[in-house]
Order: sequence, then structure tokens, then C-alpha cells
Amino acid sequence: MKLEKLTDEQLAKRMSKYISLIQSITVRAEYYSLGRCSEAEMNELTADFLKVRDGIREDSTYLNYNRDKKGSKLLWDKYFPSVSEASAWGLYAEPEKGFGKDFFKGLEEAENRLTKYYSHDYWRIIAEE
Repeated sequence: MKLEKLTDEQLAKRMSKYISLIQSITVRAEYYSLGRCSEAEMNELTADFLKVRDGIREDSTYLNYNRDKKGSKLLWDKYFPSVSEASAWGLYAEPEKGFGKDFFKGLEEAENRLTKYYSHDYWRIIAEE
């Protein structure tokens, strides 16, 4: 996807989805770490984790290689540094290896990086959700 062609509302909606998904994964993983997880639930959690991790990494890589500054100020001043930092510092643990300290630390780091410049609520306001 050509991120520079997205409107600010579309970018904010994309960011809001990433943040919401990370929050959902965290809550479900905390619950599942108590031992209440079917194989189907674990597969869904793993798929969601890979979806958000790969999406953030792809956005970061794409923007790193397309630095011609086309696109909005929001894209380059807030979105790009957020996904770049989240890609570098979070989401590094593998859910298949269980829900240990590294898994939760990676989720927390990613969420902190995605909300470093704008809160989740502010991203949602821009997205007009």
C-alpha cells in the first residue's frame, strides 16, 4: 500500500487499528497465560500478533525506503517515527514460545512507541472514529 497516498483520517485509522489490536492481544494473552486457551484461540491470537507485527514492520520498511517526503505532515512527523520505533523496539517475542515476560514487554514497548507522539484517543479523533 502506498502510505503517502492515504489521507490523515486513513492513516489515523490504520494506527488506531494497530494500537487496538495490540491491546486486544495483551488482554487475551494475559487471560490465556492462566491456562485457559484452546488451540483455536491460540491460533487466532498468533495470527493477530503476526498481522500487527508484520503490518508495522512493512509500514516502517516501506517508509524507510520511500523518504521523498511525499504525503502528509502527519505521515512523516507522527506516523513514521511511531511505526519505526515500534518495529525496532517491540513485538520481537514469538507467541508460540508462550506468554513470558519478553512477550508482554514487547507488546508494551510497541504500544508505548505507537502512542509516543499521539495517544490512542487522539489517533481515534483524527480518524473520526
